[in-house]
Parts: sequence; C-alpha cells; structure tokens
Amino acid sequence: MIDGIRMSRSISAMGAALAIALMSGCASTTLVNMWRDPNLPRQPLGNTLVVALQRDNASRRSWEDQFVASLKAHGINATPSYPLFPDAAPDTSSLSAAFRGGSFDAVLVTHPLGSSTESRYVPGYLTPEPMTVVNPWTGHYYRYYADVYTPGHVEVSRVVRYETEVWMVRGRSRLIWTGTTETIDPSSQTQMKKEISSVIVPELVKSGVLVAH
Repeated sequence: MIDGIRMSRSISAMGAALAIALMSGCASTTLVNMWRDPNLPRQPLGNTLVVALQRDNASRRSWEDQFVASLKAHGINATPSYPLFPDAAPDTSSLSAAFRGGSFDAVLVTHPLGSSTESRYVPGYLTPEPMTVVNPWTGHYYRYYADVYTPGHVEVSRVVRYETEVWMVRGRSRLIWTGTTETIDPSSQTQMKKEISSVIVPELVKSGVLVAH
C-alpha cells in the first residue's frame, strides 16, 4: 500500500514536471492591454478591411490572410488590403481614398511593437524517485522511494509584442478598439499570427466591436 501511494506521488510529480517543461517550450499569447470605445456606434460594423504593417510583403500578405480567415470563421465579412494595395501596406491618405466609396465599415490594423528578453526564477522541487537495492543477507531485491531535489534555475524567454487597432471608417473615422498582445518564445511567425488572431478576433466579437452578418 505504501509503495502504491509513493508510486502515485511519483507519477503525479513527474507529470507536473513534464507539464512545466512542455509549457516552457511552447509559445503562448495573451492579451495584456486593451481599450474599447465606451460609445460604440449603434449600427453594427461588419465589413472590415485588414491591414498588416509588415516590412516584408510576403509576411504582410500572410498576416492579413490569417486575420481574414479568423474573422470569417466568426461570421465577419473581411478583406485583406493587398489586392487593393499590392506593392505595400497603404498609408493614411491611401486608406482615406479607398473608404470614400463606402464599401468598408471598419479597418483592422495590426503591427509589431518589438520584442524583449525576460528572465524568471523557477524554484527547485522534490520528486519521489524509485530506488532498487539488494539485501546482502538474502540476495533479494527490494524497492523504496527517496526524495530527489531538482535545483532551481533561471529561465530566459523572448517576449514579442503586437498592437492591433480597429478604426471605424464609416462616417467620422475614429479609433474604437486597441489591444496589445504578448507572445512568449514564438517558434515561428506562422504560429504567432495564428495565436494572435485567435486571441484578438473572439474578443472583438464578444465585446461587440465587430458584428457577424
């Protein structure tokens, strides 16, 4: 019975250690700062132009496609900007000219804020480990459990920040939502843009900034 209890403790402890290791090795994105216009327009905003401010044109198109896909998955009619502006992301005057036709209700703009390196201390912990010894008098083997200490260590993470804004462009243009995300140790741009869009878009729908048609 005692061995069974200790074995259970060992499995639980190893499982916890494995979970920590997996989490530390995978990227995670959170919305760390957000502002929403308390006076949102009464008429729903649904037809959205997506603009990604990226230096590389291929990266820009990929980011816009990802946000468009996430918006459409939530019932929002969205269009990437690159068919209208194939050479580079549009500036303010170019966007103003595009909005004069009245085909868009809102524009979603996402752009990087930079990255930084952050350190955190992970405290040490005890883990019950099985030990096998032989009885010198009988020659029989038996097992017992001893607590093995894993020392604390410092983990260094890369934190990448992005800002996403939503502007109402129907009528009088104004900023109606902005949020900042932090992604820890992104393994690739593909992973990061999927995580960011999966965090941002549901929040825009939930808060009523963009409405499904």
